[in-house]
Amino acid sequence: HWFILPADPMKLLSRPWTIITMQFSELKTIVAISNLIWLWTFGYLVQDLVGSDKVIPIYVYGAFFAGLAFFITSQIAFPDNTSRLFFNGPAAGILALAIAATTISPSYKFFPMLGGGIPLWIITAIYVALNGVALASSPLLFVPHLAAALSGFVFIKMLVRGNDGGRWMNNFFNAVANAFTPKKNGSASIRTTSFYQQGKTKAFVKKHGVTQERIDMILDKINQKGYENLTEDEKNILKKASKEGL
Repeated sequence: HWFILPADPMKLLSRPWTIITMQFSELKTIVAISNLIWLWTFGYLVQDLVGSDKVIPIYVYGAFFAGLAFFITSQIAFPDNTSRLFFNGPAAGILALAIAATTISPSYKFFPMLGGGIPLWIITAIYVALNGVALASSPLLFVPHLAAALSGFVFIKMLVRGNDGGRWMNNFFNAVANAFTPKKNGSASIRTTSFYQQGKTKAFVKKHGVTQERIDMILDKINQKGYENLTEDEKNILKKASKEGL
């Protein structure tokens, strides 16, 4: 109870960190293992389609808005019983990733060697159905998971329009990482100054001409025709842009 999100406002005030820790807390071992498998599946797809720097923001947004929806719904539906209600959000974060990946390319094929493959939207439908069965015993959790799914959908729609909702989060993580990275002091080595810094001309640097307009065109094509209809050159440009933060 010190790591999952309480519905009781007083408990939440005394444990504000649970809005973060509940996103990575699970109560049952078998459910945790299942969540890890689904996280790998949908996280890999998001990473492959729009870049690895989008995985954590989508997951965090999904779990956060699910927790917020749970807290608000609890106050409305069970105002006298909030002290017994708690929420943990790994499944909500994974659902956001699932909806995000499906929004990008619903016809992405799994196991293409089996009759042409299984479309991604079917895999997502199976995951949603399994979640629905698990949530049937607790209708209060439907609203939070709906909020998580909506956050994944909105994140991708914003990204297609050129608005990266995860940029600030990645900038924050980079700033924290850089704060603990020691700076290199001292002058260059004799080997460097003697052999590698003698020329006056700059080394040739190949520029790929990846512009924001080009990225927007590729994202529009994904939105209209699906990721699988991109050319290899377009896929490489998208992956390069995601690594460079464009």
